[in-house]
Amino acid sequence: MMTVEKEHREVGLAGSIGIFSAILAIIMVGKLFFGFDTALLLMIVSMFTSFVYVFGYKFTWDELFNGGIVPMVARASGAIMILLTVGPMIAAWMISGTIPYIIYLGLQLLTPKTFLLAAFIVTCISSTVTGTSWGSAATFGVAFMGIAMGLGVSPAAAAGAIVAGSYFGDKLSPVSDTTVLAAATAEVDVIDHIRSMIWTTTPAFIISLLIYFLVGSRASGAIDMSQINEILTALQNTFTLTPIVLIPPIILLILAYMRKPTLPVLWVAMMAAVPLAMMQGYTVPEVVKIMANGPKIATGVASVDKLLSRGGLSFMAGSVAVVFFAYIFAGQLEYSGTFSRISTALRDKFIRGNKGKLVFSISLSGIMTGLGTGNSYLSEIVPGTMYRELCDEMNVSRRVLSRTLEDSGTVVVPLIPWSAAGIYMSTVLDVPVFSYAPWAFLCYLGFLTAWFYGFTGIAIWPSDKSKARG
Repeated sequence: MMTVEKEHREVGLAGSIGIFSAILAIIMVGKLFFGFDTALLLMIVSMFTSFVYVFGYKFTWDELFNGGIVPMVARASGAIMILLTVGPMIAAWMISGTIPYIIYLGLQLLTPKTFLLAAFIVTCISSTVTGTSWGSAATFGVAFMGIAMGLGVSPAAAAGAIVAGSYFGDKLSPVSDTTVLAAATAEVDVIDHIRSMIWTTTPAFIISLLIYFLVGSRASGAIDMSQINEILTALQNTFTLTPIVLIPPIILLILAYMRKPTLPVLWVAMMAAVPLAMMQGYTVPEVVKIMANGPKIATGVASVDKLLSRGGLSFMAGSVAVVFFAYIFAGQLEYSGTFSRISTALRDKFIRGNKGKLVFSISLSGIMTGLGTGNSYLSEIVPGTMYRELCDEMNVSRRVLSRTLEDSGTVVVPLIPWSAAGIYMSTVLDVPVFSYAPWAFLCYLGFLTAWFYGFTGIAIWPSDKSKARG
């Protein structure tokens, strides 16, 4: 981090806490009371921090821009390129039949006695291949909620399984924006980040499977397959469903396993879908246009159309704007020393060289940011930026940081009633957040596992940075 010149007023601990608190207050009021667009709200925050540092602490705009914003955005350029690539890749996988076929296979898992288990697994599959929790909940989630009523399954339990499954892929999928963002914020490779997350996600996933199976096995009655059959028929009538369309994700998995660079891997996986899209009846010019603007798939089932008609370069514009504006004020906070003042105070007064307390602090910061802002992006960006250097100082790998950001940010936000995710899930599934939250085991078992690992030293790897000062 660049040092602040002597003529500047030093940003002390009280000032740092005040600025940080004001930022959270602006975001909370803007979201909860006025419903402002997140990207524009973060632009307002960037204007606020610029005003405070220029007029309150005597920084110049050129210093903030060249010393804080430019380096921060430059470090985020990799994430931005990946996000912009993921959009066209999703579109290509949609029209090639790749994602529809995986969804089709997932629906075959549904049986009466394993309803909760199947609902969890299917939404895990859907969210992983599409990278969207909201789309999975709005399609399969809605269908499963109707079926749950006929089986005598608790609506709260059904909704909890759906939310947990929907956020499984949002957390782990290489085509999920939050996955890419967490890796970029901690400055680690996306695939390394996903491998690190497997350590905390696997126990949470297995425990969730066991509980859903035991609870779901008590259900009685017969499944009304009409909604599921409607989806299956729509997919069959719209696409040529054959195992051949699984070539792109197989290529992605193989190249990822070989530890090839993430961006070229996504390019290869995207281009592998082009001939498959042509097999589905699209011409090359049509494929290129769809990769730019997104597909408009018509299956005859509105909910399925909404899920499949996503992707494209323009589809990721909103996510990129949020990341861009968030990094503007985050860069200012880093350059001014605001983040370092807070993290240093935590290090000296609480963490004191204890790696378990470090993981706990990262986790709690993410949860508190989520509670304060209701935004999963900020619950990753803010603590991720605060604790990067401290992880290096304490000889803790940033892969531990990146996975803790997801364990305490991405999957926790839908458990917050006033967050956009909480409002969306409760509305779509028609179950209050406080009712389904206890059943969304995956959403809180992750950070509990992270705490356990932190204090026991399990999967707490040494720093990957050559200059670790631990």
